[in-house]
Amino acid sequence: MTHVVTEACILCKYTDCVTVCPVDCFHEGPNFLAIDPDECIDCTLCVSECPVDAIFRDVDLPNGMEEYPELNARLARRWPVIIQKKPALPDAEQWRHVRDKRLSLDIGEGGAESPLPEPPVPLKEYQRTPEFTDADTPAGLLHGHRTKAGVWGRIVLLEGNLRYCLEDGSARAWILSPARPAWIPPDLPHRVEFLGPARFYVSFWR
Repeated sequence: MTHVVTEACILCKYTDCVTVCPVDCFHEGPNFLAIDPDECIDCTLCVSECPVDAIFRDVDLPNGMEEYPELNARLARRWPVIIQKKPALPDAEQWRHVRDKRLSLDIGEGGAESPLPEPPVPLKEYQRTPEFTDADTPAGLLHGHRTKAGVWGRIVLLEGNLRYCLEDGSARAWILSPARPAWIPPDLPHRVEFLGPARFYVSFWR
């Protein structure tokens, strides 16, 4: 029997659990922790320490979490052991009660997250859209589209979070927040995806 870290940890990554673990069973990824089932001694000490109730015994998993035992085992084999508490992710409090975060799990296939694009020269804003929410965002923004040559876009979150995805075959994507806007390079296909209620606008620069 082993314990399993489940979806609630994604995008939060509180590490209180690590400080009480008497063995080296926790492994750290970019936005999630995993338990090595071969190292876990089923002591249960970590369960009550998790601020988001993300840890369960493998025989007591909530509905929908059936893939997490295999996921923990697989990721623990490739991620480094973590033995000391670290600060939670910057937006952890915003994400702690959000559900359906599985698609936001960063397994680090390409190593560290790619940096967000940045303009090579200073630009001047010349236009911006109205503010959009998850209820009235134009459908075109949710599907692959692009700005014209010479025009940079900038996604600015006022509330909530968005996933900004490039549609250029690279599979690069970033989670945006009010503290983390994003530049959109000219002529680069992209889309946005809602992760819950959000409010944002897009400005245009050249």
